[in-house]
Amino acid sequence: MHAQWRSSRRNIASFVSAVILTAMMAGSVSAGRPDSVDPALMTPPLNPSFTWECWRTGTGIVCDGERTLTYTAIEAIPCPDGGWIYVSGTDQRTLRRVGDSEGRALRTLETVRIDDRLSRSPEFDGVVGVGRGIWTDAYEYPIPGDLASRIVTRRGIDAVVTIPGHGTIAIDVGIRSWDIDENILFARGNLIEDIEAAFATACDALASESS
Repeated sequence: MHAQWRSSRRNIASFVSAVILTAMMAGSVSAGRPDSVDPALMTPPLNPSFTWECWRTGTGIVCDGERTLTYTAIEAIPCPDGGWIYVSGTDQRTLRRVGDSEGRALRTLETVRIDDRLSRSPEFDGVVGVGRGIWTDAYEYPIPGDLASRIVTRRGIDAVVTIPGHGTIAIDVGIRSWDIDENILFARGNLIEDIEAAFATACDALASESS
């Protein structure tokens, strides 16, 4: 999902990743593969908040990564009245990077599942909304290893938000692709165009349920 919800998701992931990175070494390599490759050799660099294992194949290098983040009462979405929607939940992701024999990226497939609880109160008093996202991102590198050439195609449910007493108040599902500058190249489906309006409705619904 673009704009505010996508930005909020990135902010949550960045916040929790920073905590994780203080307690772990980036790009760890699993033992046991005689053909293991140092993840640091890949171009562009692999996401350091994931745990990685890389190995050589007959034609190149493959890397598998995984990450699970948990977060509690994060100020995720600002509301028009000056308050916030607070979010607690989990963000589970797996990545497979396929590169050439020199480690330059050719393509990556990411699978994502996000399960969130939403509230106007950091204590999650009253009725709590639910937010979910289940999608795949396919990253293609027309120029091997060149981040500037990368194109991303997302398929699935970017976000669906339900609030007891109000039902489903926001749903973003379909296919979209964009370049490194987030210019939309293709989009089809039930995609939210006015994110601020959608989440202003969520702010109002959660406030009325919590009062």
